[in-house]
Amino acid sequence: MKQPAEAKKGKAAPKGKRNLNKERTKEKILAAALELFRENGLEGTTTKQISRKAGIAEGTLFNYFKTKEDLALFFFQKETNDLIRWYGQAARLQDAPLPEKLFAIIHRQLEYIAPYEEFIGAVFFRSLQPRSKLSPLSLESQELRLKYLRFVSDILAQAEEKKEIPPIGELGAYAVGLFYMGIVTHWLHDPSEGKQKTLALLDRSLRLGTTLLKKGGWDW
Repeated sequence: MKQPAEAKKGKAAPKGKRNLNKERTKEKILAAALELFRENGLEGTTTKQISRKAGIAEGTLFNYFKTKEDLALFFFQKETNDLIRWYGQAARLQDAPLPEKLFAIIHRQLEYIAPYEEFIGAVFFRSLQPRSKLSPLSLESQELRLKYLRFVSDILAQAEEKKEIPPIGELGAYAVGLFYMGIVTHWLHDPSEGKQKTLALLDRSLRLGTTLLKKGGWDW
């Protein structure tokens, strides 16, 4: 006998609510962790301190994040999701020239990580360790990178359709990803006020790179 539609909806609701509560708990844990990371650094913060700050049992913390690296991955997952959602709502930006689009996107990413500079530096150091979940070679890190690369690939494909750049295929997205990593490395070592040197480098590099891709690109 088939169940009424109302009954089916009633069964689905608790699961959706549980998922929402889980996501809120994860965000609460991340917020507590980031505050502690700012105060004590990544290495100087313990899971016991994080659980106490978040107001949960340490065992509950491990149910959501087994390591501090899992917390870092969740941080970057939120960054990517926030970036894609923000871009989707920026109607004016979607009609802008490619250099302006990429500048705005990378600038948005830098603004997101700016309050956590020491934490980002520690994460970058850990990412150089082959066994780390933060390493570009890890499955966890690659899954996150793929979402970002697909997002960038779509933007580059639109630029190809508008004849802003010649066809560059998927390599273009990888190039932008590597370029962003280089910009973040420069940003971490930039002592200028407001990281203005990094922003100037970002603007000039994007304009030059886009121009060189065009026909007659040396005329700039």
